[in-house]
Amino acid sequence: MDPDYLNKKIIDLSVEELITLGFLGENVAPGVKAMVEKVRANPVHLGTVTCFMVDCLNRRYSAQAPPQDTAEPLGSSTSPTSPTISETDTEILYSQLSNDSDALAVVAPDLISKYEMNFWYHGISGNPPKLMWRSDLETNPFPIPPPGTRFFKIPTKTAHGVFGTPLNAVWDTVAPQILASIKAHGLKYSALETVRFSAVEDGKEETFGPVVVWIAVRPKTTNAGAVRDATPDILHILADAQITNVVVEWYEASVKRLAGP
Repeated sequence: MDPDYLNKKIIDLSVEELITLGFLGENVAPGVKAMVEKVRANPVHLGTVTCFMVDCLNRRYSAQAPPQDTAEPLGSSTSPTSPTISETDTEILYSQLSNDSDALAVVAPDLISKYEMNFWYHGISGNPPKLMWRSDLETNPFPIPPPGTRFFKIPTKTAHGVFGTPLNAVWDTVAPQILASIKAHGLKYSALETVRFSAVEDGKEETFGPVVVWIAVRPKTTNAGAVRDATPDILHILADAQITNVVVEWYEASVKRLAGP
């Protein structure tokens, strides 16, 4: 790529320039084309995406593409150059955040980085929630790429039910106490659940995390500081019931389902 284009924004370039750069037109990886089209269609939120970011994605797809003399099976529905739209959205978000030093650090009034906020629950659904706070923030750091890292595999998580643990035996007792504590702190909850998350990092086997008391609060009704301040009381309730090694995590959601172990 012409070095003069590296820091130029996609939204500032003409279609002809984007074709010349290999970001639009024929023989362009669908994921790259989809990313550029989405940026051009949403300049307010995606206007900071640069040619360097898209070129990193383009290089990755070029590296994954099969040799030209290798025929793909007829009827193949997927290929390395045909990511799903959700994967494209993740690439856009990763490109933005990984090149923004502020997004990789904790910036007030946030208590966690925007990077962790957006990718902590990566993989649990097509549109995972954003993390507000978690009680093991200091003891269990989230892997964050150095600024400008081109290739970094975000851990992919899966949510699992909780069965046969000490918490199951006392949940009917502690759950009402937790809800009362949440209300006492003036928080408006929308869900209280227990869950275990497994995670797969690049080239590693699946690992399971601790039991999580997973709490959703209604969107735009509180902030990270308030849920952080409410967390110690919940941990005390669990400790009084002889429940330890449990993590409390908070997120925003409008769900109304209330469930337990």
